[in-house]
Amino acid sequence: MNRRSSQFEIPASLVKYYLFCPRIPYLILQLGVRERVTENMVDGREEHMKFFKREKRKKRRYVNVFLRSEKYGISGYVDEILREGNCYVVVEYKHAEYRRRAVKSHLYQAACYALMVEENFGRVCRILLKYIDRDVSFPFTLGIKKYCISIINKIRRIYEGELVTCNVDRRKCRNCGYFKFCRGL
Repeated sequence: MNRRSSQFEIPASLVKYYLFCPRIPYLILQLGVRERVTENMVDGREEHMKFFKREKRKKRRYVNVFLRSEKYGISGYVDEILREGNCYVVVEYKHAEYRRRAVKSHLYQAACYALMVEENFGRVCRILLKYIDRDVSFPFTLGIKKYCISIINKIRRIYEGELVTCNVDRRKCRNCGYFKFCRGL
């Protein structure tokens, strides 16, 4: 497990983007490109705010918590941290209906948060993804940790100037907010 090689902190959300398409972190980190803001993104932010208010009314202690990991060089806002016995549960709220093909990117984004929670609070036993229509739970296994760390290391190499070589799934390009910047790469 590599220690971070520079002072730059990777936003945990880049893991989700990397899994969608490795070119996106390159566009963000090397070219400074920002995704166009869509109505769905605005709606999602509003729903996140409603979720946070609802959870705080329930006297939840750890809602919308900013964390960073010195060990892995990542940072981000954890939607919710719950105590479960002698360990913690990382909750990631998604204002979307469950779609099997999106779960992987959401899981590893939440795994980044779980790495930060472990470093700052203690052992994480599971990750809970809350979609509009269902909740999906995953144990926080060593395999998930290792894969998450490997993605973090790949993103760090992109930040340090390594070129991105990947096969692009052109079907994803139609719905990508970075498409107009990416076409020439």
